[in-house]
Amino acid sequence: MINPQKSVCWALAVIIVIVLSQRPGPALAAPGCPPDSYPAFRSVGGRRFDISTVTLLSGRLSDRGGRCATHKHVSGLEQVVALESAATTDLFQSAGAAVVIVIDDFGYRNDWVVEGFIKLDPAVTLAVIPGRQFSAGTAARAHEHGHEVLLHMPMQALGPAPGEVEYRLTTAMSATEIKQRVRRAISEMPQAVGMNNHQGSAATGDARVIGAVADELHQQGLFFLDSVTSAESVAVSTMRAGGVAAARRDLFLDHIDDFEYVLAQLHRLVEMAHEHGYAVGIGHVRPNTLLALQQALPHMKTSSQRLAPLSSVVRLTP
Repeated sequence: MINPQKSVCWALAVIIVIVLSQRPGPALAAPGCPPDSYPAFRSVGGRRFDISTVTLLSGRLSDRGGRCATHKHVSGLEQVVALESAATTDLFQSAGAAVVIVIDDFGYRNDWVVEGFIKLDPAVTLAVIPGRQFSAGTAARAHEHGHEVLLHMPMQALGPAPGEVEYRLTTAMSATEIKQRVRRAISEMPQAVGMNNHQGSAATGDARVIGAVADELHQQGLFFLDSVTSAESVAVSTMRAGGVAAARRDLFLDHIDDFEYVLAQLHRLVEMAHEHGYAVGIGHVRPNTLLALQQALPHMKTSSQRLAPLSSVVRLTP
């Protein structure tokens, strides 16, 4: 037998729920909908473009029936359909010499050394080799801590060079193969804002190979740093001719794996920065390099010099 009082209570509850559900409230995105925009930045020709909002490529349609607006996801700068709010900063106009430090070879290890580098000043740029066990996770953590991330792209050396055979760019490859490998590496490391070469004494001396890389980097909106593993490198001139902002390494910090040597090289890097306006030093994921940087970096920021991210010195012209 149905209890009349319970029936009345249930009916009132249903009415209250219906009324509340029809009350106007804050507009919320449908669960699982992709964002209409996301923060980003691009660096071209020595200018860092801090983009507050990047609207994804249409079809972005008006919301109908409470469903998500549709989005077409493509890579690189093609995602940018409108810069709703953008500010540009010309970093070449900042006071003081720019000291740029890039650390290579992340991806092989995940230990206290890697963690120590990630916790350094975020102006230090970190270069991650694609396809290694810890590559994706390291790139993501570095990006979260504010570091610029480079794709440390394996390239053919003049002599034997083991490792990364599935990613290495060689002089025997067609332009299509080179672009496919570059595109694959970028897709695996979406945090990357630029590329530098891992090894590559043969590849960086081949204008055809570097031209194919430049085509893809230009399409993806990334810049390039020549690690200068060969005096015959044509990377910077070829990149700039292809519309890709580029810079070259001035000094290796840890050619000798010794704490005192790295400190001396850091001192030399600062001197070079004052001589030329900026200087780029490359080190590697090594304990001695980390310890030297931990000691030296707090003293590098003065009125006459600044620790700067790599994007601040890449240029489209010499």
